[in-house]
Amino acid sequence: MANEENQAAPGNRPVGPQLKKAREAKGLSVVEVAEAQHLRPVIIQAIENGKYELIDTELFLKGYIRAYARQVGLDGNALIADLNRELEPMREEQAQAKAANPLIDIERRRCKKRRVAKTAFWLVALAVLGFLIFAFIYSPSQLANLPGAGAFTGDTAQQNALESGLNGAVSSTDDDSTTQSTPDNFLPNETSDGDVSASPANAEGALEPLIAAGTGTFSDGEAPADGSGSSPSQTVGNLTAIVDNDLSTLDAEEAPQVADNRGRLEIEFIDDCWVQIRDAYGRSLASGLKRQSDRIDLRSETDIRLVIGAANAIGAMRFEGAPVDLGSKGIVGNRAEFVLALN
Repeated sequence: MANEENQAAPGNRPVGPQLKKAREAKGLSVVEVAEAQHLRPVIIQAIENGKYELIDTELFLKGYIRAYARQVGLDGNALIADLNRELEPMREEQAQAKAANPLIDIERRRCKKRRVAKTAFWLVALAVLGFLIFAFIYSPSQLANLPGAGAFTGDTAQQNALESGLNGAVSSTDDDSTTQSTPDNFLPNETSDGDVSASPANAEGALEPLIAAGTGTFSDGEAPADGSGSSPSQTVGNLTAIVDNDLSTLDAEEAPQVADNRGRLEIEFIDDCWVQIRDAYGRSLASGLKRQSDRIDLRSETDIRLVIGAANAIGAMRFEGAPVDLGSKGIVGNRAEFVLALN
């Protein structure tokens, strides 16, 4: 009697026979259950017969069993607990096979190298960022006292040298012009009192030929009479115009780029549906049971491979901004499996 009670306890029986017995008690066929769950009948048969290797992943298997249990009136959590005990030997075998595979060790070492390289990259990036922040915080006078500060103060030093050279050239020109504008006939006259004074007549007579010849002095902002050069104010104005043009170019280059829809996948669900989405390298982008009004919005840099468990549960699907016609993707038993290629 005790043995019969143990056999009747849910925890001592495989999950498949429990579901099958409950289905038969409700008078449902395998096809009816499969249609209600938007699955193929072969999936229901595999669950009832314990052939779990026919299911893509353990996540899908647990989702199918929960939905099946809800349909036939069983406790889904209790069945999942029984399933975990039932799958434990299979998991141990897979772990042992994985540990004995030499390719796993090679892949583990590659992952370790990638982590080390990534860590080194971020350390270098942080060091460069810290140096730039340090350089902007310190004033130019403080930077001049630091080693290697010439990279930050070189432009200012060159500009100061240029301005000093221009001022020196102007001063030299003024001195030469003043010297040349004192001819021999512009001599001081000695008065009877012993004072020395300049003769106005001689001064005016000497300055007129110099001004006419273009050898006299000129004020700031005026070009020489012979047109052989430019004034300091014109040179500074040209430098200011160049700097303004460079700043305008930088502002134009820093304008934000408009994002496009390349590689973007959008899915809207109107009913329960199992999906599996992977990229061209087999990496999972999204998977699991999606409910009504759920939404998927993701991007991929490669082609996208989709497995849709219930095509009629898809309300809308867009790829790179364009709608996707599921009717052209070869739906078999309300299940679709296809690839979306990047444009």
